[in-house]
Amino acid sequence: MSDALTNDLEVLEAWRQGDRSAGDQLMRRHYTSVLRFFELKATAAADDLTQRTFLACVEGRERFRGEGSFKSYLFGIARMLLLEFLRKRTRDARLVRFGEEDGGPAVTRLSTVVSRHQEQQLLLRALVALPTDMHVALQLYYWEGMPTADIGHALEIPKSTVTTRLARAREQLRRSLETLAKPGPVRDRLMSDLEGWTRSIAATAPSPSPASG
Repeated sequence: MSDALTNDLEVLEAWRQGDRSAGDQLMRRHYTSVLRFFELKATAAADDLTQRTFLACVEGRERFRGEGSFKSYLFGIARMLLLEFLRKRTRDARLVRFGEEDGGPAVTRLSTVVSRHQEQQLLLRALVALPTDMHVALQLYYWEGMPTADIGHALEIPKSTVTTRLARAREQLRRSLETLAKPGPVRDRLMSDLEGWTRSIAATAPSPSPASG
């Protein structure tokens, strides 16, 4: 099977028909991106959630309806699994508090996301603090390069709403950074090219080898 001649939806269909090499090919193409998607707010569970995303694709629990791209379909599944994970974590945290034990910090650790610069560390902290669908919209736009129409399919919202959500997310991100970062050269560099720094994080995330499909 040729990577150059076979599009993602054809590869997915071949995988559903039992072609394990097609599964391996699809995961080679997208595993790192999906893993990176989960690492901000579900660090410890990122590998498991990534595997579950591809499993949901091949099992067809959420059928592709011909709207948007394969990538919007894939990240639509990933988003649903992330929201499910966060809801469960919130319920578990409430039970821990009821038992009068320390549930630990509400924000997922960032230890598996590698960053080379202080600007990226501050930006990661601000991204984690955003509401989930705001940070997801920013991730898909800046890290995955998805057009707003495809982001709309993934988030199940109109394209016009995506544009509004991105604008609000950028503004909230900027306000958070102004609070987190002390005045000085680091904040100046970050604020002068916020979009560039946001895109730069994608290049610094780990790239593990995916498990075989």
